[in-house]
Amino acid sequence: MPRPARVHVEGGIYHVYNRLGRGERVFDREQHAEVFVSLLRDLAQRDGLTVYAWCLMSNHYHLAVRTGVISLDRPLRSLQQRLARDVNLRRRV
Repeated sequence: MPRPARVHVEGGIYHVYNRLGRGERVFDREQHAEVFVSLLRDLAQRDGLTVYAWCLMSNHYHLAVRTGVISLDRPLRSLQQRLARDVNLRRRV
């Protein structure tokens, strides 16, 4: 059974976190972290997201963000898709 849809609150503050499957390391080099931060910056500008804090661990990340008019699912979906593409290209999957 799918979870209920998240209620979008314009200007809401959210703690977002995501862990890579099987605990695999994704941010094991500085360049990988730089790619993530660059993606996050671009999406924040595009979708009016305010990023208050971020923390990258070797296999997951945490964000503290405030939404704008656009729902949080759009920038997070884009971030995850681009991050997965980058990881797959690095590992040639």
